[in-house]
Amino acid sequence: MLSPGGRELARYAVGYGADLGSPELTALTNALTALAEISDEVTSAVQHHDRPSLESANERAEGLVDEVNRLVATLTTADRAFIGETSIAALCQRLAVSARRNAYLIEQAWAVDAALMRLLVGVGTTGAEGAVSGYGAQPGPTYVNREA
Repeated sequence: MLSPGGRELARYAVGYGADLGSPELTALTNALTALAEISDEVTSAVQHHDRPSLESANERAEGLVDEVNRLVATLTTADRAFIGETSIAALCQRLAVSARRNAYLIEQAWAVDAALMRLLVGVGTTGAEGAVSGYGAQPGPTYVNREA
């Protein structure tokens, strides 16, 4: 329905055409939408090993999280009752999925970095038998202990 660059139009159209009950709910929806877009940028930055983009996205996300917390604190009881009829619940679910995805990608990146570091540190070291050992771990016994 929207082109990839048309997200901006959809985000700002919320404030013009749709009445979400209060300006706070509209602002909260806009902030959560922007936060979800930043989460997608974090995914792209991690996948492309783009540290400057990752740091920039994290800085912008911190500011938006503060804004979301401020907006949530200003919601009235009537606003909170109306949240179920807005897209806020779907945005929160999208953010939860993005957070899990990004955590997984970052964990995998750390595991790859750790394996690379072990490999680089282990290059050139010799084991007890004089053979080069990749990770510096000595092999275990070659027999099976059937009493265990």
